Amino acid sequence: MRCYKCNAVLSESEFCNKCGTDVAVYKKILRSSEAHYNQGLAKAQARDLSGAADSLRRSVKLNKNNINARNLLGLVYFEMGEAVAALSQWVISKNLQPEKNIADNYLNDIRKNASKLETINQTIKKYNQALTYAKQDSHDLAVIQLKKVLNLNPNMVKGHQLLALLYIHNNEYEKAAKQLKKAIAIDKSNPLTLQYLNEIGEEVKEKEKKAETKPRKVQERPRPSISGDDVIIPPTNYKDTNMGGLTILNVVIGIAIGIAAAWFLMLPAKEKNLSLEYQRNFENMSSQLSGYGVQVSELEREKEELSEKIKSLQAEVDSYASAPDISVAYETLLLAQQYYEQGDYLTAAETLAKVEEGFEQSEAYAAVFQRIRTDSVARAIRELYDTGYDQYRKQENYEAALSTFQRAFELDPNAVDSALLYYMGRCYQRLGDAEKGNECMDMVLERFPNDGFAKYAREYKTN
Repeated sequence: MRCYKCNAVLSESEFCNKCGTDVAVYKKILRSSEAHYNQGLAKAQARDLSGAADSLRRSVKLNKNNINARNLLGLVYFEMGEAVAALSQWVISKNLQPEKNIADNYLNDIRKNASKLETINQTIKKYNQALTYAKQDSHDLAVIQLKKVLNLNPNMVKGHQLLALLYIHNNEYEKAAKQLKKAIAIDKSNPLTLQYLNEIGEEVKEKEKKAETKPRKVQERPRPSISGDDVIIPPTNYKDTNMGGLTILNVVIGIAIGIAAAWFLMLPAKEKNLSLEYQRNFENMSSQLSGYGVQVSELEREKEELSEKIKSLQAEVDSYASAPDISVAYETLLLAQQYYEQGDYLTAAETLAKVEEGFEQSEAYAAVFQRIRTDSVARAIRELYDTGYDQYRKQENYEAALSTFQRAFELDPNAVDSALLYYMGRCYQRLGDAEKGNECMDMVLERFPNDGFAKYAREYKTN
């Protein structure tokens, strides 16, 4: 443990033996940071990743230089499928401790594997697209995107949670439980996953309760049928006679009467039944035709909605195609960091100038980017100024000096000082470009009115 003021090794005393600074509170903060790190390590070993991340965030908040806690936090993020957050922690760790840092191995492994970077980039894009679909109530599209995300990155806890939430919304509790079990296998104490599981259990119990309260249908028992053996045939008074002719005559008369009855009684009823059946068929066909008309209208409306969705999706695809690649931005930052550590500040500054804007940056990325860029630009401008001044004074090579000054000015026009602007204007004047020279002198007078070079700028400004 070292003193935060003079960097001397601290003893058990509450004061620094070298500078006398009171370090009692400082020691407590460092011990608290280590305690949170130990808690985070224990939770990570027990697969309580969300709890581990919370403890490790507290550890690095108390002591930003706790490299072990920051590297472990990156590993926890990576295991949970949050690769961007993991990369941010490792980049910060590498900047805080450039030498003998295991984060360098993690970054090199990812940097050497271009397919892994592309997978990370695709995962982020597809998850954000699925989230957008879910907010727009396009649940089917969101489910398709999330399945692709989890196929690329099965450990993405947020992806399992969002997919489970969509299944819950569609009352598909078995599918939701399957996704939540996968999330629990990755992070067993995630509070959001546990809350979703609890909600599913309550919904299932409520459905079972409703099913029990519904009245059961009583099945009607079939009525017993009377067979031929059960029919009692009444006695008849018919007497068999030998009057065969009379019998034949009676049969003929009965047939004639039957035919007449059928003609006058059954035929009108049959005609009525046919008319009713025809009417029913006509009404059914009319209702079917009306239904077909409604279906055609609905299909046309759905066709228009799908056309609008296709246009919207195409616009989103075009926007993704034109958006800057986040993996390229991280690779550029890592490359600039290498130049910065090697002392090549000019190359580092020019490398960072190539980073395109337009993508969502994390706070950690923005902090590292801004720190390296600010320091690199300031140092590079100072180096270019010294080189240009030698070319101007000692070598009297005004063209070379002007090119050097212009290069420094292009790095950051707001970061250059009065001396560089003044000598750049003098180079223009000596090369015969009085107008450009006056512009440089005006900038000196506008930005640094009380500076010593402002006096020279007034003298050398031509009318």
